[in-house]
Amino acid sequence: MSIDRSNPRAMRTRAALIGAGRRLYRERPVDAVTVDDIVQAAAVGKGSFYNHFADREALVRAISSEIRASVETAVTLANEGVSDPARRMARAVCGYLRFGLDQAESAGVLVRIHSGHTSLSAPLNKGLVEDIENGLAAGRFTVATVEAGLLFVMGVTQLALVRVVQEPTPAFAVSLSQQMCALILRGLGLGGAEADLIAAQASDEIVRKGAAPAPPGETAH
Repeated sequence: MSIDRSNPRAMRTRAALIGAGRRLYRERPVDAVTVDDIVQAAAVGKGSFYNHFADREALVRAISSEIRASVETAVTLANEGVSDPARRMARAVCGYLRFGLDQAESAGVLVRIHSGHTSLSAPLNKGLVEDIENGLAAGRFTVATVEAGLLFVMGVTQLALVRVVQEPTPAFAVSLSQQMCALILRGLGLGGAEADLIAAQASDEIVRKGAAPAPPGETAH
């Protein structure tokens, strides 16, 4: 639905609806939130809702896309200057879980409304797909297909985020991210010792210390 972004009032209304949706979806399952709930929380008329969104599902998609875009920004920062697909994978997973600590409300919403952007062609999966493809081409990964790798990584990472949302403490997130990254890298085909080392480094640099730039001199293997 086209929105006149030059109209401040319209943009405020849209922001109020998205903000209300975020708050409600953080606390309740998607199916338990009605359009009436959303407009009441946003303090706008019901007609205003339909000026911006065709239905409740359209609002859910808008919120999900907005949050996932923020996650992608965090992952991009975490992987700045990193070229090795295995290290990029571990740092991306850790960036995702670090997002769960830094943006607890958004992470909680994402857990609730995760809409399964699992297609290879989904724009928000572009970076992950490229990393898996590059890992296969370089012989770093041995997973059967790109799609299998995508679903594996997304599944493990999403469930790890659920646990971080449930227990949002740095110590737990550091431990869990290290374990999950090692599991993912082993599942993609890396040897155990190297997977453990990369996982430990990524967890320390991204989850424990925050999304810092990659260490100087990091190069592909």
